[in-house]
Amino acid sequence: MVRRANVLAIMSPKGGVGKTVTAVNLAVALAEKFHKKILLIDTNVSTASLGLHLNILYPKTTINDVVEKRKSLWGILHYYSENLHVIPASIKIKKEKRNPQHMLKEIYDIVEKYDSLLDQFYKHYDLIIMDCAPGFDIESLATMQIAGGLIVVTNPEYPSIVSAAKCIEYARHSKMPVGGMVLTKVRNKRHELKKEEIEKALKIKVVQEIPYDKRISESINKRVPLVLLKPFSKASRAYKRLAAGLVESNKKESFFSRFRKALKRGK
Repeated sequence: MVRRANVLAIMSPKGGVGKTVTAVNLAVALAEKFHKKILLIDTNVSTASLGLHLNILYPKTTINDVVEKRKSLWGILHYYSENLHVIPASIKIKKEKRNPQHMLKEIYDIVEKYDSLLDQFYKHYDLIIMDCAPGFDIESLATMQIAGGLIVVTNPEYPSIVSAAKCIEYARHSKMPVGGMVLTKVRNKRHELKKEEIEKALKIKVVQEIPYDKRISESINKRVPLVLLKPFSKASRAYKRLAAGLVESNKKESFFSRFRKALKRGK
């Protein structure tokens, strides 16, 4: 298994923080504003929701077909736009046993199948974004094993930050490059942890803060990504800045470049 530098996992060890919203809006911003060729994959097969955000409600082909070897790889692509292709997920992967040996074997099997999928696709896209399952289940651990780098999505509150710390520690133990952290639903309330406090405690850069935006709920209900539905909202502009950090080379090196270099060093 080889980590590919243009494969990015979006992960949160805690559900409900806006991980899938971040994955979708980042992908759309990269594809539509920066004209990058993007493949967005839902690897959260237990509680799949990525397709809902993009109005792909009842997909005939999904990531499950890859895991269960039912379809050819190119036959599972959904063409959301010219630059954005999607592989959604559907039903839950069967988990017949929960003993440690069986779990390790299942992780290995999924990693092997994802590796085969990425081997077919990675040369055809500028970036492949994998929307992980929340927590540390089989699906999320398998995705972390195969991705070239990681962005952690969390809220600026103590329970979420503690969970994020565990995720970052696991990634470092696995020698997986961590590109940074995205803080979502930021309200700038007194009880929230500040960006500087989080960076100091976790020793990781906060690459973007996404303000709380009630329009996100509207975009989910309408099944249109926020950056398309309300392109000038504060959250949309923040997601576009996140996308810019991946592709633009200003005076400072982009964080995606940093974790690609870390990948080469094996850190």
